[in-house]
Amino acid sequence: MHTIRHIVSLWLLALLAIGLQAQEMTVAERNAAQGFNDTIDRLAPDFVQAYVVIADPGTHLYSVLGHCALRLQCPTFGLDYVFSYESEDAAQKTLAFLAGHLKMGLFAIPINDYCATYAEEGRGVRQYKLNLSPAQKQELWRILDEEVAKGAELDYDYYHRGCANSCVRFVNKALQGEKIQYAPWEREYVTGRELVREHTRDALWVRFITCFISGNEVDEPLYKERQLLIPTDLVTAWQKATLDGHALLAQEQEVLVDGEPQTGNSWFTPIVFALLILLLCIANLFWSKPYWDWLMLAAQTIVGIIMTYLLFISDLCCTDWNWLYVAFNPLPALFWHWRKYWVWPYVGAQVIWCGIMLFRLLSNQVLADWPHIILALAFCIVLIKQSSFWFKRQ
Repeated sequence: MHTIRHIVSLWLLALLAIGLQAQEMTVAERNAAQGFNDTIDRLAPDFVQAYVVIADPGTHLYSVLGHCALRLQCPTFGLDYVFSYESEDAAQKTLAFLAGHLKMGLFAIPINDYCATYAEEGRGVRQYKLNLSPAQKQELWRILDEEVAKGAELDYDYYHRGCANSCVRFVNKALQGEKIQYAPWEREYVTGRELVREHTRDALWVRFITCFISGNEVDEPLYKERQLLIPTDLVTAWQKATLDGHALLAQEQEVLVDGEPQTGNSWFTPIVFALLILLLCIANLFWSKPYWDWLMLAAQTIVGIIMTYLLFISDLCCTDWNWLYVAFNPLPALFWHWRKYWVWPYVGAQVIWCGIMLFRLLSNQVLADWPHIILALAFCIVLIKQSSFWFKRQ
C-alpha cells in the first residue's frame, strides 16, 4: 500500500513539474513573440496596477472642481506615473486663454512629483484601484503613452477634454470590446451649467465669472457617460458600475496627500458686490455725481467688449451665444450721443430681460444669477438718470 501511495505521489509531483515548465515556456514564448528576452509574466494580475487619482478642489478658477487623472504602476520595472491633462498657465497667458489658443496635453508625471505639487497647495490627493484585466491595463498604458508622445498640441478645452471625461474616454478605449455596465442614472440628463452650479456652492465668484464666459452649449442636455464631467461624480458612478461582472472601481480610497477643504469663502460675495453697486446707483440719483455714471458706463463697456470678443472672435470653447450679452454689451457706449432716442426702449427691453432671467432662475433653469440681474438693473438706473438730465437740458 505504501508503495502505491509513493508511486502516486511521485506521479503527481511529476505532473506538477511538467505543468509549471509548460507555463514557463508559454510565458517565454509569448514574451519572445513580443520581442522580450525574459521570463517575466506581463499578463500577471499585479504586473501593472491602475488607479483613478482624485485631487481636492482648490481656490483658483481652474481648480474649484478638483482634478482627476490615471495612475499606472509597474513594480517589476520601478515605473510609477500619473497621466494627467495639464495646460499652460492661464494666469501668465490670459490673452491666449481668452483667444482659445492656450495649449494643453497629456503628461506622464512621476507620482512623487505629482503629489508634491498638491501638497504645496494644501490640497488632498487620494486614489481608487481600477479593476481591469492585465491585458486591458497594458492596453491603457499603451494608449496613454501614445497620447503623451503627441505633446501639448491641443487647444485648451475644459468642457470636451476635461480631466474626468478624458479618463472615461481612455478607459473605454482600453476595454477591448467590453462595456462598462452603469447603475441606473439618477437623472436622465443634466446640463453642464447645472453641474458647475452644484459643485461650486462654495465658490460663488467662479459661478459669477463662468456665467459670463459660458454660452448656450453648456445648457445642452448631457446623457449618461457625458454627465461625468466632475471628478467626484466619476468616482461615484464608477464605484457603482461593473465590468465583466465585477466592480469597476474599488470602494476603498487610499490617501496619498492629506489636505483640508479649500473654499475661498469671504463675506464679499458677488451678491454683496452687486447690491453695493445698486445702492450706489440709487444714491447717485440724489448725489448727482457724474463721474459715477461714467465709471458705470466704462465698466459696462469693458465687459461688453470682452463678451463681444468671446462671442464673435475667440476660439475658446463654449463661448457661443450667451444671454448675458443682452444686458452687457458695448452698444450704449457706441450710441451714447443719441441716447435720448433709445434710452427708454432700451431700459424697457432690459427690464423685460431681467424678468425673464428671474423667472428662469426661480424655475431652476439658470441663465443668469442674482448678481447679474441686479447689475443689469443698476445700469438701467444710470441710463434713466442720464436721460432725465438730457431732457432737462433741452
